[in-house]
Amino acid sequence: MMRLYEVQKEVSSLGPQVCTFSGLQNDREYKRMERELTQLLLQVDQVDTEGKLELQGARKRAAQEVEGLLRYLEENASHPSRLAIEELSIAARQLVDERVVAPQRAGGVAEINDELVDALQELVLRLTQIKTEGRVPLRKARYRALTRLCAVQDVLEGRTPQQTLSLPLSGDTHEAVNCINQVMVKVSMARSQLLALLMGLSGRDSCAHLSRILTELQVELDALDVSGNAAIRNYRKQVVEEINGLLKHLDLEGEGDDTR
Repeated sequence: MMRLYEVQKEVSSLGPQVCTFSGLQNDREYKRMERELTQLLLQVDQVDTEGKLELQGARKRAAQEVEGLLRYLEENASHPSRLAIEELSIAARQLVDERVVAPQRAGGVAEINDELVDALQELVLRLTQIKTEGRVPLRKARYRALTRLCAVQDVLEGRTPQQTLSLPLSGDTHEAVNCINQVMVKVSMARSQLLALLMGLSGRDSCAHLSRILTELQVELDALDVSGNAAIRNYRKQVVEEINGLLKHLDLEGEGDDTR
């Protein structure tokens, strides 16, 4: 009976993890929980009841509880709605990779246009129409996919058109303009990195690393002397606002994992 109590404690610890898991069957976390639950089931089966009805009933209840969690875990990870969410997420990932991330990594120019924005909006609408049947894991998976995709939309739609300002000051372009233009190039690269992070295309990059890069760019802009030049101040302000717009999405790296 003491051994069954110990098993039930472990089941109670795994239960909340199973009930909020929103991934798929090939995820590492799924395999870990499936393995631990299977081991618990084996331990329950090995308990010797000595023919006592009380022990037999306790063992049966423990086995049913473990089996219920295993079934719940599998049903949600392989549910048609969960697979549909993953299918749309993959479509969004491929779209962002082909139009934005891959071209910039190859040294080219990202294809950020209305066609791309409209295609992403169509995926968002299709995601909202997926039925979750009130299941927490399915709602969580849909929420995570929608949050990231809406963040990608916001990043794309809020971009500042890259520009080069030629302000005739003593016959030469003001030095600050060249500095801001260089920052704009870095911001464009950072935007592509952020989109890659949001869509799971980042490789070894992390939100913390990108946050440091963007913060350094802000410091660089703040150090520029643009006093007395309203046009340059406005240009710098635009770039600063775009950096702030990118920074606000960096907390999405763990979004969904902590959501109940």
